[in-house]
Amino acid sequence: MKYMGSKNRIAKHLLPIMLAECEKQNITTWVEPFVGGANMIDKVPDAFERVGYDNNRYLIDMFNHIKNCGFDYTSEISKKMYDDIRRLHNNNLNAIDGQNIPDSYIGWIGFMASANGRFFDGGYSGKITTKAGTVRDYISESIRGLVRQFPNLQDVSFNYADYELLSFKDCIIYCDPPYKGTKKYNTSRDFNHDNFFDWCREQSKRNIVFVSEYNAPDDFECVWSQEVSSSLSANGRSGGNKISIERLFRVK
Repeated sequence: MKYMGSKNRIAKHLLPIMLAECEKQNITTWVEPFVGGANMIDKVPDAFERVGYDNNRYLIDMFNHIKNCGFDYTSEISKKMYDDIRRLHNNNLNAIDGQNIPDSYIGWIGFMASANGRFFDGGYSGKITTKAGTVRDYISESIRGLVRQFPNLQDVSFNYADYELLSFKDCIIYCDPPYKGTKKYNTSRDFNHDNFFDWCREQSKRNIVFVSEYNAPDDFECVWSQEVSSSLSANGRSGGNKISIERLFRVK
């Protein structure tokens, strides 16, 4: 699934490191407190108990709706439809012309039709004509990508929760939080990075904790790094094609 900050391209590097640690410690429960577009957890072997959390309730409701009902929402998302649902979301409403709109549908429109997978924060994606004269339908591409991905997500438990309220034991915890100094996610509050790293330290007493970030405190050991091009960057701007150093840390 197209998602801001997705790890889809580098999961093949990160996952073997974490799975090797699972095998060494005989851990069979995989937890992600920031599941996002599920582009890591979808590649975790289904022999694991896989649990994903996120504090975007529209995302979680969308995933659970697809699990229970399939892809029964429209694939034709017009600019007007997008703008109407975006206005409803931004004003914390839940109905249009007296008709209630489910959170899962708001999630569907927001993630399938927002540019670069930035939930109601990147503008309408729609169709464009490339310099070569071909037409790209970004909404159809997003939907097809999620359809291909979802068979690997049927056994994942998706839950709406803030990471600060969660606590685990005997799990591997993979965290892909909002990166410090980059474009913020379209959420209602700022992300406190100091509190997050403190939470990781506490969880590491009973679990193995890995974190994707550009940088981390000294007591977090970098176990992998690589230059990647990304629409995110460590200088706080987004968009374009910038080079940043992705790192995977483990709490020592």
